[in-house]
Amino acid sequence: MNTAYPSQYIDCICTIQERFAPTAYHAVMPNGKPTVAFIQKKEEHLLSIIKPGDKVLCTVCPADFERARIRSVAGV
Repeated sequence: MNTAYPSQYIDCICTIQERFAPTAYHAVMPNGKPTVAFIQKKEEHLLSIIKPGDKVLCTVCPADFERARIRSVAGV
């Protein structure tokens, strides 16, 4: 049996709860589910900007909602 994984990524706005590692945050998705949000090296300028309570634009893979990639600070 060949199982196909979704290739489309989902963009959502997450709320930062706390920073727990140099490039990782605990965050909450709009549906209330917790996720671990990471900052990639190319977006490391965000490390000094993001604080608890901030809303950030994240990309999530539909196969794994427990990890998100932070792309920018949300302009909401």
